Amino acid sequence: MIDAGQLHLIELLLSIAGFLILFLLGIIGFWIQKWIRSTDALTEALNNLKILFAGTKATVDEIQKHCDHRCKSIDDRLEDQTRAIHKNITEIAVISLKLKLNED
Repeated sequence: MIDAGQLHLIELLLSIAGFLILFLLGIIGFWIQKWIRSTDALTEALNNLKILFAGTKATVDEIQKHCDHRCKSIDDRLEDQTRAIHKNITEIAVISLKLKLNED
C-alpha cells in the first residue's frame, strides 16, 4: 500500500507534471496565436493584392480598348492616304502621258 510519504511525493510529481503541461500548452498557444496573426496578415495582404490586380486589369483593359480604337482610326487614315497616293500616282501618270503625246 502507499504510505503518506509516497502519497506526498506522488502529489508533488503530479503538481510538477501539471505545471509543465500547462507551461507547454501556454507556449503552444502562444505560437498558435502568432501563426494565426501572421496568417491573418497574409490573408489581408492577399486580398489587397487581389483588389490591386483587379484595378490594374481594369486599367489595362481600358488602355487596350483605347489602343484598339486608336489603331482602327490610324488604319483608316492610312488607308485613305494610300488611296489618295494611288489616285495621285495614276493622275500624274496620265498627265505625264498626255504631255509626252503633246510633245510629239
